[in-house]
Amino acid sequence: MKETIEVGFIDGGQVEGAFAADLAHLTLTRRNRVSGLIRVQGNLLSRARNELVATFLEGSKSHWLFMVDTDHRLPLESFDRMLEAAHAVKAPVVSALCFAAYPAPLYPMPVPAIYKDNGDGRWAAFHDYPPNQLVEIDAAGAGCLLMHRTALEAVREARAPGMSGHWCWFEDGPAGENWVSEDLTFMQRLRAAGVSIYAHTGAVLPHIKRYVLTDQHHQDMLVAYAAEQGR
Repeated sequence: MKETIEVGFIDGGQVEGAFAADLAHLTLTRRNRVSGLIRVQGNLLSRARNELVATFLEGSKSHWLFMVDTDHRLPLESFDRMLEAAHAVKAPVVSALCFAAYPAPLYPMPVPAIYKDNGDGRWAAFHDYPPNQLVEIDAAGAGCLLMHRTALEAVREARAPGMSGHWCWFEDGPAGENWVSEDLTFMQRLRAAGVSIYAHTGAVLPHIKRYVLTDQHHQDMLVAYAAEQGR
């Protein structure tokens, strides 16, 4: 993929220092590929993400939007792998490999934010992904997505009657007994519009998390270490 890329992010007024440093390094060293930056300030994710996409489609001449959350690191090799794998027709949406963190006995429990349909219409985390490959998936979180403008336009064109073309990509809300986050709703709308979704498992973006360490974490670590040594 040789077209230029617009980098877009949202924040509530502050960003992680490590992210800011990585972003500056990326734009300086990849200036031949990065055409500009789009920043949207806001705390409501669904609204801010929609504004980001609409701003890109209406104001940028680039063909690709690299949308990334500000609580991630941005390794250059991961950026390059995503660009090399992306294709306007064959791979119009490429996710990085990001990890969510969930409560567990030994917190945080890392879960890949890439998903496969488990056969009953629900998505399960894709734990056994092949290393360093471009793989087709059914959904991904919105932590880091490289998207061709035609994919975003396809979702807008397929929007429900009466839905604004400015707010048609991301929407969180109830779905039966469950609550669907804005990123997974976007994935549903991509698939409904006939857009294929991929992830590059070699494009890893470390996820910056904070948590409080206690003696219980230490005890859980000792149990896990003893079990590992006993194998």
